[in-house]
Amino acid sequence: MAYYWPQYGVAIEVDDDPYLLPFDEEAFPDTAVYHVTTDVICDPESFSALAHRIARIHDIELSHDFDELIYSRRLMLHMLFGADPSTFARVYTTKDAA
Repeated sequence: MAYYWPQYGVAIEVDDDPYLLPFDEEAFPDTAVYHVTTDVICDPESFSALAHRIARIHDIELSHDFDELIYSRRLMLHMLFGADPSTFARVYTTKDAA
């Protein structure tokens, strides 16, 4: 499983999380996959840098208050793991269903 924003063709794969399965790049060949560690995801400055880099590369407009929002760990975790389904989709493999 990876964090996947199909509307942008972007996925973030957290390489050192043992509970996440790898992103299926063969099934989604047009998706840009960014490999990160949990340290990047959990550190607001690192996460902000990653988000801004991805946004710049893919011409994605971030919210005007994005940087302020990610400094709230609770909100950051909400955005990643419990946000509105239209914001992102989790990609599951058949292993997840078992």
